[in-house]
Amino acid sequence: MMRSVLKTLLALSTMLWACFSFAAEQVVDAVGYGNSRNLAISDALVQGLRQATGVSVDSHEVMSTLSGRTSVSTSEGDQFTSAVEIAQRGDLRLKTKGLVSRYDIHSVEQQSDGSFRADVSVHVLQYDKPGLPADSRRTLAVMPFHSDKRSYSLLGDHTAAAKVEAELRNRILDQFTQSRRMNVLDREFGAEFQQEKALWLSDDAALAEQAKAGNVLGADYIVVGNIRNVRSTRHVKTLQLTGETIVSYSGSAQLDYKIILAATRQVKWSDSINLKFSDADIRAMLKQYGSSQAGITAELAVQLAQKALANIYPMRVVAVKGKTVVLNQGGKTLKPGDLLDVYFLGDEMFDPYTNESLGHLEEKIAVVKVVRVNAKATYAKVVEGDAELIEQDFIVRR
Repeated sequence: MMRSVLKTLLALSTMLWACFSFAAEQVVDAVGYGNSRNLAISDALVQGLRQATGVSVDSHEVMSTLSGRTSVSTSEGDQFTSAVEIAQRGDLRLKTKGLVSRYDIHSVEQQSDGSFRADVSVHVLQYDKPGLPADSRRTLAVMPFHSDKRSYSLLGDHTAAAKVEAELRNRILDQFTQSRRMNVLDREFGAEFQQEKALWLSDDAALAEQAKAGNVLGADYIVVGNIRNVRSTRHVKTLQLTGETIVSYSGSAQLDYKIILAATRQVKWSDSINLKFSDADIRAMLKQYGSSQAGITAELAVQLAQKALANIYPMRVVAVKGKTVVLNQGGKTLKPGDLLDVYFLGDEMFDPYTNESLGHLEEKIAVVKVVRVNAKATYAKVVEGDAELIEQDFIVRR
């Protein structure tokens, strides 16, 4: 029994270590030259940091002070301990996207021309980010949407446009995150991030925590848009003969949006969404979400994310077994009962004027019905067409 408990504790401790140990130490050997011992050591440290981080650092721009007691060998082979202090200008940690945990000076020798050569080893802490590498997915940020109005009429209430915009943006973020196609970046909680960052860099934090600084990602794509209108109306009609009151609902929403390549400001995709909601639609929203505002923003977010992802990262078939087809998308973006079209991919097509790829020739070969959705994948059954024609990597669209 005790052995079983010990094994369980060991397994848990291993898992926790794997989850929370995200600072890796890299050791780099470097050589530096200067007109004095300190300048040679300073140059060697800068060269080592440049190798470790890939960032060019000017020693005259570094502001922090590196100090320590080191063992130095003389040209005669004698060993002695010396206190070495190198004053530099600039913040070394922030400029190098790495953090020096320590450095070892192996030797400092004077050259024939009077200059000095220093051989050092630099130990740099670098934050090992959890999850997939940052370059495995494109990054996307959803920016605040503009509004044509200050408020919108929703079932008789005048709701501030800022409240509608905030809910819409959060639901769009949720859709893109659930798709697992993009690294979705936060652009809202800047103050909270700065507060947490201040804790990493404080004297109370462990040295490894400071390696988290300098890892913020920039967006490859930004989503911008304009809410033209959001409306829901409650209609009340009284029958003259019976005096019975009949209540019905209607609604509509209009949204323009663009997906922009951030580095060049090139518009990669632009579209408008125009939705009309029937009495049954509004009643379903009130039942599911509790308000027409939540239901309308949810539908706008689904429409935007689906159209954008279908053009940037369309769904693909990742496995086929009999009439069961597995897709590489899950989460809240799909639900049981959804009908999807499967397309055979033909030859790649090119624009004759720009030579830009227009994608592959697509031929619809089947219709599948979603039967099960998990966090990362979706299972569907073929309901039309020949399942034997479906292969991995085929495109799937709504």
